Parts: sequence; C-alpha cells; structure tokens
Amino acid sequence: MTAATHARPENEHEHVRWDRELGVFLVTGFDEVSAVLRAPGWSSDPTRSPRASAQLAQAPSGLMLFRDPPDHTRLRRLVAPAFAARAVENLRPRVAAIVEACLDGLDDGQAGDVDLLADYGYLVPLAVIAELLDVGIEGAQVFLEQTPHLARLLEIDVTEDDVTNAVTAALEVTMFLTPILTERRGAGGGDDFISALLATDLALDEVLATCVLLLAAGHETTANIIGTGAMALLRHPDQQPLLAADPARGVEELIRLHGPVKLIARTALTDHDLAGVPIAPGQQVLLRLDQANQDARRWDRPHTLDLARTGPAHLGFGTGIHFCLGAALARVEAAEALVRLFDRYPRLVALDQEPQWRSSSTFHRLEALPASLR
Repeated sequence: MTAATHARPENEHEHVRWDRELGVFLVTGFDEVSAVLRAPGWSSDPTRSPRASAQLAQAPSGLMLFRDPPDHTRLRRLVAPAFAARAVENLRPRVAAIVEACLDGLDDGQAGDVDLLADYGYLVPLAVIAELLDVGIEGAQVFLEQTPHLARLLEIDVTEDDVTNAVTAALEVTMFLTPILTERRGAGGGDDFISALLATDLALDEVLATCVLLLAAGHETTANIIGTGAMALLRHPDQQPLLAADPARGVEELIRLHGPVKLIARTALTDHDLAGVPIAPGQQVLLRLDQANQDARRWDRPHTLDLARTGPAHLGFGTGIHFCLGAALARVEAAEALVRLFDRYPRLVALDQEPQWRSSSTFHRLEALPASLR
C-alpha cells in the first residue's frame, strides 16, 4: 500500500468513514455514493487499487467495467445501442419463452421440491445469454461451466487462485467463441448479439471481451436478482399480488432492497472532498450500494419491502458513466421470471425458515433457495 493509503482522514462523516483494518474509506450514504460514481477523477480499474495483487495484471484485458475514460467512453458508445431499453423490450417475447421453458423443466412431476436458485434463477439468464449470442446447447454448457470462475474476478477480495481460474475460464470461452465470431464476420450479419457487435467499429478482441463481460456480470447479477426476489416474495406473500399488478415497479423495489451487488470500489485519481472528508490520490473507497439503497434520508421506511412504493431512483445498477449496461435486460428477465414463477406455482413455499447466504465480498447472493412447488 502507498503511504497515502495508511493516512488517517482529518475528519470523518457519518456516511464516509475510515476503515483502519482495510486502509480504505467506507461510503454508505446515497448522496455520497452517488457523488463518487458521478464525479470525474475516480478509477474503476482494479490494478490502480492500492490493495491490488500483482496477479491482477494477468486478468482478462479489455473488460469495459474496468476501463476508464477515454477508452471506456469509446467502448460504451459502440456497445450501448445493443442494450438500449427499446432494443431489449423487443426481446421480451424471447425472454418470456425462455422463462416458460425453464418453468416446464422445473417440476419433474415427483416430489416438487426444487432449489429455485440453481434450478431456475441461474438457468434463466444463462439461457437468455446463450440465445442472445446464438450459441446453442454447446455454448450454454460452456458458459455454465466457466461463468462462476469469471464472476469471481468481480469480487473485491479477489485471490490469486480466483485470477488464475478466471484467466483459464476466459481462455475457454474465447476458444469457443473465436471461430463463431470469425464465421459471422464473414457472413456479414445476423440478428444475434454477436453480429450486432461485429457490425460496430469494435476490434475482434473487444467483441470477445464484451461477451466475457456479459457472462461474468450479466449472468451472476441477474441470477441474484431472481433468487433474492423470489426469496423476498416467499417471505412476504402479501407482496405477490403487487408484483403481478405492476411488475416493473415491483422489480425496482426488489432491486432497491435486495440489489445483486453489495459494494464496488473506486480509486481516487485526484484530490476529492467527499462530505467534508478529504481523499487523496491513490486512496480507495468502497461504496456500499446496499446501505446507500436503504438511506433513511432518501426513503421512508427504507428497510421495509413495499412493492407499491413510489419515489426516487435507487443505485442497484449504479449510476454515472458505469451505470450497468445490462440494466434494462436484467429488469425484463427478472419481471418475466418472477411474475411467471408465482403465476405458475401459486402455492409455492420456501423450505428454509432463514435464507442461506453465500459468502461474498461483492455480491448479495444466496447459497440456495429450497422450495416446494406445491
């Protein structure tokens, strides 16, 4: 760590506190988190972090999530049209068909006991990504095997083994996708996501990196939204009719209270004053999205699930230049998956009294969600 990392702040704020053990600032308030995400002079590149390990240099390069302007600006401008709300809305019938197929396979006609996370939550976004990329069953199997290793790269406390496994997983995905990209570039078009990316000015390695990012971030986060959303609705059955009445509003409240990402990191590139707390170049902040989304200064009864809630926007998908590109797609998938799940199985009940949370520094995710369909 640098000397600046160890320096104790001159003063602290209720929502901007120094963590001596980690050597970082913990930022927990909505306004303060939003200010960091919207302001220039912060880097999302993990290799700039004072806590970064040397192994991160081996990680897959070109991931937009880890790029700063001007590279990030160029990449996002080229990729964003494929994720625009209107383009995603056109995909809703395909997403709905995938959800129905996953529901058909959920009940084996026997006991009716399932793990809603493994048997449903993870399968829906995986099938959607495979459909978007048009890679068939073989591609879905490759993604199923490699995505967990890619997602580990997004953890704040990424280990050497995580990096090694992510590099191997990225290589496997790249080896599978490269001939597909080559073939489709030669064919000159199609209605799949890969063809749309190839029609831009992205280099081939940038198209591959975007596909890897879609797997690493898009699969894990959407699965978490479906899993934690189902859990919340099972624990609060009175909220289920509200979801059916207004799925879009209901999903927003589920993401506010049970967002898929707990925290993200930024490293200061310039001097900053955050709520009166000076932060020097080279110092890192950990932004607690989960706590910012329950800030009592912004929401009434912030810890209460209320799918009829109206009010200000949340930070479940971040904000600023790194606002989640796949937010519109995740919202459509979550709405279709949750509404159709409880419509198909109105007597669905959880088998565990308490949620089984998986250990993760970054993701808000369940270990499992045992349930009975009947």
